[in-house]
Amino acid sequence: MAHTPDPNEAIQRFLGQWSPLTRAEALHLALQSLRDRVEPDRVLACELAWEVHAKGYWSQVRNADGTTYPTEEAYFRHVLGLASWRTAYKRLAIGRMLTRFEEPERSLLRSALAQVGLAKATVVAPAIERFEVWQTWLQCASEMSTVLLQAKVSEALDALPRGREPSPPGERFRRAVLSAMPDIEAMELVERFFHLGKRVVGSPNPIAIFLAGCRECLPEWELQAAKPPRGSCAASDSSVCPRGQSSV
Repeated sequence: MAHTPDPNEAIQRFLGQWSPLTRAEALHLALQSLRDRVEPDRVLACELAWEVHAKGYWSQVRNADGTTYPTEEAYFRHVLGLASWRTAYKRLAIGRMLTRFEEPERSLLRSALAQVGLAKATVVAPAIERFEVWQTWLQCASEMSTVLLQAKVSEALDALPRGREPSPPGERFRRAVLSAMPDIEAMELVERFFHLGKRVVGSPNPIAIFLAGCRECLPEWELQAAKPPRGSCAASDSSVCPRGQSSV
């Protein structure tokens, strides 16, 4: 009868590397070792996920049961094992940032991101992408807490740190709009709208930008809405004729 490997034996062999140490020290070093194994793969997954998004590959593949993914959000939630679409968006942002650099610098950046961990990598990714100077930001990531790091990044990007109260006027509205978007293309469109709106409107307030956009597009929409729909039919009474049908 074939011997069935005991999973516990493998665990004990792994922990046996630090057998001369106390149990606490061994577990501490084991966790660090596991982190060093996992983080490089997680960073690489961000880069590969960005390519899947950028080239639309998610719509060309099938799930294990042979069905297609209904949305990009469903794809990345399943493949990356994430519960939050905003978390997926942050992972994609890391991948997008990595593609700004060519090899061999990109490989060095991957390794450096893995050393600070994915959590802090999501914080510094916007700054690295904006300024294309990653050594300084990853040095900060290795030395600072996540809260202080976010504050430094936000200051550099001319934005208040997340979680600081009170929020800038309209910031809650902007986040609500972004969180309601169905996919990353829509989120990027909204981000671009608010980014350009700051310069056009002369205000960083997302509500002011939104209202200015409404005022600008409504006259054109009103003209379009006033035109009779193509294929409409005239009727002597107030009944409405569905498009594509003829009145009797």
